[in-house]
Amino acid sequence: MKSAILAAVLGALVVRASPLEARSIADLNTLNFALTLEHVEVAFYSMGLRNYTEQDFRRAGFPAGTRNQFVEILENESAHVAFLERLLGTRAVSPCTYQFPVDSPKAFAALSQVIENVGTGAYTGAISTLSQQYITGSASILGTEARQASLVASYVNGVEGWGNPFNIPLTKNQAFTLAAPFIVSCPRSNPPLPGVHANPPLTFPSNANPGETVSVYFNSNIDRRLFAVFLFGLEQIVVPINNGRVTIPQGLAGQVYCLISTSSNGVTDGTTVAGPAVLQFQHTLTGQYIENR
Repeated sequence: MKSAILAAVLGALVVRASPLEARSIADLNTLNFALTLEHVEVAFYSMGLRNYTEQDFRRAGFPAGTRNQFVEILENESAHVAFLERLLGTRAVSPCTYQFPVDSPKAFAALSQVIENVGTGAYTGAISTLSQQYITGSASILGTEARQASLVASYVNGVEGWGNPFNIPLTKNQAFTLAAPFIVSCPRSNPPLPGVHANPPLTFPSNANPGETVSVYFNSNIDRRLFAVFLFGLEQIVVPINNGRVTIPQGLAGQVYCLISTSSNGVTDGTTVAGPAVLQFQHTLTGQYIENR
């Protein structure tokens, strides 16, 4: 029954997004970028469901029904892939070969929370670049990604499902930087994603907390003042880097991103030196901060 409903909704959204030939090159590139990320999500959840049973999740301390939630998320992501493939037709990118740093149900659930938030941020950032006829379908996917991110955080991992009233918009390069480490290789037949590339990595200590001054690690030959820019909701909080150390702003919560920028006014793809790095500043469901240690 659920599959029939999904098929009906999928068909209605594709019809609304037609005609196919009216699509611009910009739309083609953005939709293929979205499909690239959806392929990563399908591969991730397929891997986890192959490797872990409901009993594995229960033994790891997760609530009953955890595996079924991931089954439903995989169904949603598969529907997103089908929707985008039907829009793109023969110009759709194919799945790549992937590898995920997961060796336990806990690691799987933790990475799921990160991936769902990245997906939400990618759609939030990209949706305004689409033609009007593709916005409804993309907004519908965005809403589902956001609900999945909150469900995994709160029901599965037992932390607050958001840290800010606003989703963090990510540029294509920022989102691809976070997805690229999972991609081993792609078919040569896949069309390129023009202008999309992975930025150099940025690393924070795993025990970093708001208010602390920590060392950050990235490679750069730029001989000028650099800044750490924290993405939090719709804000860009700029912090100077002094001798490779950064003071993390107070008040950050949930999944936050940081990039290194050449500009004291914030960060764009053009001013990015490294990142984003993912930072998790989580609270319990009763609002208590969980210190990173």
